Amino acid sequence: MTNKKEFILDTAEKMFVEQGFDQTSISQLLDATQIARGTLYYYFTSKEEIMDAIIERWIEQSFEQMRIWVERKHLSIIERLMGALASLNLKKNGQEFLEHLHEPQNALLHEKSNQILLSNAPQILYPLFQEGLQAGEMQTAYLYESIEMMLTYSLQIFDNSFQKLERAEQDQKIQAFIYLLEKIFQTKEGYFASLAQLIH
Repeated sequence: MTNKKEFILDTAEKMFVEQGFDQTSISQLLDATQIARGTLYYYFTSKEEIMDAIIERWIEQSFEQMRIWVERKHLSIIERLMGALASLNLKKNGQEFLEHLHEPQNALLHEKSNQILLSNAPQILYPLFQEGLQAGEMQTAYLYESIEMMLTYSLQIFDNSFQKLERAEQDQKIQAFIYLLEKIFQTKEGYFASLAQLIH
């Protein structure tokens, strides 16, 4: 059997996804795990801390895949970027984890996951974009901030509501995103065009 900390996280994760963070109480979690209150508080001081640990566990798997893609030097910069960004499509047991985050009862989980993504993903991608600058493929005086803008826009615009749009509206948003990236990073036209495959 997995250790108690991981068992608590596994159980809480299942409960948070199925019934929502706000609707899940510590008492319910204690009933489900059959462990003593003192044991739970030995590992976690609050329900919020449990949630943070779950999100960090989910997202760290994604970050590790991003790092692997960034280091694949035999590929072009845009191919490595495509792979790194695709790694952010978190999967849990074959399903998109992000679908769960977009449920109304999981709004807090969604917000927390976005905060973690935006505080860590730019750092992982930064060396890749530095290579782009050094190779003359892009140019910007605000490299880190530009990466943050790219990720922030992606998280806000290409969420579950995007999938509900008509295909023409989706295409318009994707083309606008690619156009803006090419302006922000001052690349040649069409440089980021392949990103459209990730979004649809």
